[in-house]
Amino acid sequence: MTSAPTTNIPVAIPAGQRSPEQPQPANTIAGSLSGIPGARTVANRLLHGTPGRMRLFGLLAVVAALVLGLVSVTALLASQNAVERAANNTSQVVLAQSLHVDLLRADAIATNAFLVGGLEPPASRQAYESAMASVARGIAQGAAAQPADAEALGLLSTQVQQYAALVEQARTNNRSGLPLGAQYLKQASAGLRSDAIPTVSAVVSANEQRAQAEFDRSNSSLQLAFGVLALIVLIAVAVWLARRTHRYVNVSLTAGIVLLLVGLVVASVTIGSISQATKQVSTGAYRQAVALADVRTYANDARANESLTLIARGSGQANQDAWTNASDQVEKILRDNRLGSLESQWTAYAKSHAAIRTLDDGGNWDKAVAEATKSSAGSASAQFTAFDTSVTQARDDASGSAVQQLRSLGGSAPWFALAIGLGTLVACWLVIRGIGKRIEEYR
Repeated sequence: MTSAPTTNIPVAIPAGQRSPEQPQPANTIAGSLSGIPGARTVANRLLHGTPGRMRLFGLLAVVAALVLGLVSVTALLASQNAVERAANNTSQVVLAQSLHVDLLRADAIATNAFLVGGLEPPASRQAYESAMASVARGIAQGAAAQPADAEALGLLSTQVQQYAALVEQARTNNRSGLPLGAQYLKQASAGLRSDAIPTVSAVVSANEQRAQAEFDRSNSSLQLAFGVLALIVLIAVAVWLARRTHRYVNVSLTAGIVLLLVGLVVASVTIGSISQATKQVSTGAYRQAVALADVRTYANDARANESLTLIARGSGQANQDAWTNASDQVEKILRDNRLGSLESQWTAYAKSHAAIRTLDDGGNWDKAVAEATKSSAGSASAQFTAFDTSVTQARDDASGSAVQQLRSLGGSAPWFALAIGLGTLVACWLVIRGIGKRIEEYR
């Protein structure tokens, strides 16, 4: 019996069904993908009900923990940076004041040497050149250390060069016995006080303001107020979670909050200590350094006017008035700062100055000049030099102490900041762990 030949007979497929071998239409694939939950659906599921609110508050707690740690770290570093800038600005104040003093000291030496007539004593010439070299070095160092002063110091350099040129013209004429030298010297001293001194005074004032601003910025405790707010948020989340779950002990969350609180306290104590120490420097060594620099400035101004009064030969009342005003300032500062030993030295020089004025006013100009220019023990020059040396030493000691104390402050701040930063990360993990446990228990 032979079998019937095989034929391909189409098989009817029910409507809505497809053979596995046939490709599915695009609209069928899209329909199957539409069943996958979207991002919005996932968010709704995660934030639905009490577990969802726990997740929200947990996120808020982590953000608050990060804010608290960041505030503590930045406040510490800001305080340390302020102290470092205060030290740098204090150094710049001392440098600028030294420029002020050296200019007046150079003028005092030049005017006193001019009274000798002819070729000035080698010691006086050497002292003048040393003072002017110190001015040149100070201008270069000041411009490099503080770019904000560069323009003013550039102008000062030009003014100093003009002054030095006039002094050299006065010196040349004086060596030749020409009276024109006195006019050049008067012009040099007048130009120094009308141009260069106001410029360097402005530099001194600007740096004193910068230093004082940094003293004030060293207390960055105001920033910690944001940390306190963040801590309140963390505590509020912990209280809400305890009431909601009726579980009042959450070791991880509590440990995280305590860790952050310790960091905040450490930052507050460190910043407070830095601020207090900085205030002591500001009102102590720094203030005394500034006062002593002012004393030296006024003293050298007085010394220069003493010589200018004699150079004027009877028409130097304005210079004598300037001497009196400068002397009054010296005495006031020394008295206000209770610097008795220096005050007695200045009094001795002032008595010698009064003797010189008595001779000049009495018509003994030559003898007055001799008294003003001699350098033997007990002379006006010797007494002034002793006073100037003592003031300089006291100023250097006070300024060095101020800078050293400032540089020693805040040294531990970076280490505390690093520890608080790491502690903050641990605290965030503890917060997440503590809230995560409550979410799992709620399920």
